[in-house]
Amino acid sequence: MQERALRKVLLIQAIEETDRDGEALPLAERAEATRTVMGNNPPNVETQAGAPLSSATEWFLVRRADVLIDALRGRSPGIDHVLAVAGGATSLDRGLLIAGFVLGAALAFFDFSHGGINIFAAPLVVLLTWNLLVYVFIGIRSSKVRIESTAASAANSEALRESFVQPSGFGRFYARWVRRQIEHLLGHSTRFNAPLAPGLRRFAGEWLDLAQPLFFARARRLLHLSAVLAALGLVTAYYFRGFVLRSAAGWEGGGAIGPETAHALLTVLYGPASLLSGISIPGADGMAALRWSAPSLSGVGEPAMWVHLIALTAGLYIILPRLILTALSALRLWRLSRRLVQPPAIVSYLQTLVATARSGA
Repeated sequence: MQERALRKVLLIQAIEETDRDGEALPLAERAEATRTVMGNNPPNVETQAGAPLSSATEWFLVRRADVLIDALRGRSPGIDHVLAVAGGATSLDRGLLIAGFVLGAALAFFDFSHGGINIFAAPLVVLLTWNLLVYVFIGIRSSKVRIESTAASAANSEALRESFVQPSGFGRFYARWVRRQIEHLLGHSTRFNAPLAPGLRRFAGEWLDLAQPLFFARARRLLHLSAVLAALGLVTAYYFRGFVLRSAAGWEGGGAIGPETAHALLTVLYGPASLLSGISIPGADGMAALRWSAPSLSGVGEPAMWVHLIALTAGLYIILPRLILTALSALRLWRLSRRLVQPPAIVSYLQTLVATARSGA
């Protein structure tokens, strides 16, 4: 059963099985929903616990849950918010994305040298180094997971599922954050809708345990997107400095770093971007002219070409790889969300619904 559908079914099941007297969800509404959705075609109730439900049975449970959630929505508007937070829609997502962009933009203003843009772009080098280390870590981790998956039995689908998304420190933090958000909502429901509170607490416990792999996958996708926005913030700030503030470009030499060494280092840093853009990196003479200590041309280097090289380099080494990793994480999340295994209790819940409808109770 798909994630969103299972989330709704588990919510309604938890409410019905904890609200026996029908205070939060009247018994008449439950019976009417069952009759309306079932019609003359009762679903198959011979399914064994743990076995996948048929598409017709899933449709019955999901459609009935939709009807009852619509009924609940009028009395408890916060029910949609509970479902959304349980799916991972929290303020942490938006906050981390905004923080990534702001951090990247702020970094671009930490390389002021003689009031201009340092063409060695130390903030870019910091981001590049960090991201390259992350890529190495991801490669090592993926190799380890691949080895574990190969060693596992092909018939053991649960083991393969667990190895599909390995928990990380941030993934566990993300799952705990979602749990705290739901607990916060449950605290409000206890004060304003006491009959609904036991069902919501049971749903939260069952769903949060079941959806752990989804939260781990969402956390990875969020981190990759945050890295993309950090690089975009850095590039945006450099363009602002170069084209709005008109900051001059140059470099500060000293010690063993002379024009020849500076040219070699910049060729390593901006080489691929230079090839793609056709922007040539100045030779030793040009580097000498851009040196901050040069008496005649100190601080008067044209910033446009260097800002373009910074942007292309960030795009090649950070934005593009992270977007690819984001797409892979999204694909992984989509696959997980489509093959969630329903709890065994759903079968007995289905049997109770059908038996009650047939008896006319």
